[in-house]
Amino acid sequence: MSHAMTRGSNTSMTGDGPSAESHEFCRDMLAGVSRTFALSIPELPRPVDAWVGCAYLVCRIIDTLEDRPGTSECERQIMFGRLLEILGPPVDVDGARACAAMYAAASNDDACGRLMNRQDEVMRLLATFPPRVIEIIRGCAVAMVEGLRRTPLPPRGDAPRILFHTVHQLERYCHYAAGIVGIMLTRLFNHYWGDDAWPIDRRRVHMGKRFGRGLQITNIIKDHPADLMDGRCFIPRRVADACGCGAETLLQPSLPLPVRRLIVRRAAAHLDVALEYCLSLPASPAGIRLFCLQPLMMALATLERVLVHPDPTPDDRPKITREQVADILATSRNYVGDDAALRDWYAALRRRLDHAMMP
Repeated sequence: MSHAMTRGSNTSMTGDGPSAESHEFCRDMLAGVSRTFALSIPELPRPVDAWVGCAYLVCRIIDTLEDRPGTSECERQIMFGRLLEILGPPVDVDGARACAAMYAAASNDDACGRLMNRQDEVMRLLATFPPRVIEIIRGCAVAMVEGLRRTPLPPRGDAPRILFHTVHQLERYCHYAAGIVGIMLTRLFNHYWGDDAWPIDRRRVHMGKRFGRGLQITNIIKDHPADLMDGRCFIPRRVADACGCGAETLLQPSLPLPVRRLIVRRAAAHLDVALEYCLSLPASPAGIRLFCLQPLMMALATLERVLVHPDPTPDDRPKITREQVADILATSRNYVGDDAALRDWYAALRRRLDHAMMP
């Protein structure tokens, strides 16, 4: 049975739906908590832009609770449990408002603090969605919370600590942090297009999961210097062993080049799968393809920067330039309906990355 939605639905991030204030708040919050998502979500067609924007903010609330400084594990579990109760069914907007004061203290960041303080606006928007969309977003949130409960992170600000022994443990964490988001997006896209236009199957779910993992590993290697400042090293100890480096080298802002190559190679393998995921998406309307293509190409370019950046620091991480971002946005729009051109573009970026990985 097809679940395709009416393209003219008013449930969008433009603020003309049933709760204009909630739409406006969520749109503004996206710009405050994620530069990349703030750029790519407006590419999405209605009502997918509202679904994805709201879902991202729900995930950001979970991340903020996980990162709350000075919170015991018992307190964190209580907050997670309360959030899952708020997500329902049914979505408890009043409950979210009642918990706002407790949650607001979860972040020292101004944007995230504002999000936590007014999370009832996020829940109010969520409650306007079709039941199946709410179910998909709730399922992602539940899986994320359950996963983070299995892999608790140390409090921010402690002395740097290597979190994982094996790459498998890193991959498991990346699944909970981002792989399940890829699965959620796959289900939302299927709900929008319907089974006739874009049927969901195990292969597509798997590709969506790999897409999320690739983006997460890219962020981990890019943000390594800043994570150390927070007392966290996500690079597994056995990666250092495999590269003939001592574990202590993982606790330096500038990782040994062999370590960077190994992690970059793993991220790139996931991104290769992500390209196939993007090309499996219908080219019309173009917005969903653009939403996926833009972060993919930015991630691939970022991995090259990770390898060529001479001496990263928390204040000078290996990020792509504004000019590169603008070029990726423009090129993606020019090529969005041309699979051959997209493959050639990706291959050109991949060759640059492969060249940077050479000894």
